Amino acid sequence: MPTYFHLDRTNKASANMRFGLETEFTKINIWSVQGLYSQNDAIKRVLQLYPEGLSSHGLQYLLSEGIVIFFPGTRTPQRITHTQPMIEAIFEMVRRAEFPSRPSRMQSMFAWCSLTDARQFNMEGGGKGAIYEVSSDDAFVADQNLLFLGGSVIGAYELARKYWAAENSENQKLEAVIPLPQIIGNAI
Repeated sequence: MPTYFHLDRTNKASANMRFGLETEFTKINIWSVQGLYSQNDAIKRVLQLYPEGLSSHGLQYLLSEGIVIFFPGTRTPQRITHTQPMIEAIFEMVRRAEFPSRPSRMQSMFAWCSLTDARQFNMEGGGKGAIYEVSSDDAFVADQNLLFLGGSVIGAYELARKYWAAENSENQKLEAVIPLPQIIGNAI
């Protein structure tokens, strides 16, 4: 069984810990737009799309992380945030349409394919995370360098297609998308 290296920046993981899917969403601050959709509408949609639940990554990018929101009837932004939620949305849309057998990023954990990459990523983030082994036969390996929007919407679709087709960029940075539930291995 292949072994990967998960970086825990939250410092909440431990050896033999079970990473699972969350199905309780009522305690999460879910963004909604008054008069257009409610928190209950969002929860119903998540349960329809992901009845088994969401990973912590899925919770963050589907529910908690805001995107550019406009007041109804205007073009005045209410809140502007990172592009990462839109990257995740486009990549998930392409996965569902073209690669439905691949594990959803919304229901997975992530790990590096090499210990060197895990350590480098940890140092880029300040070096305060812990690295754990994770063994899985179900991991999907893709090039993390493809996870961006590109120069246009169609460019973002193409990057997503390449990611899910397991194509690599010239400077590939391979990550393992590991479906949950999963048991964490030993600390490095």
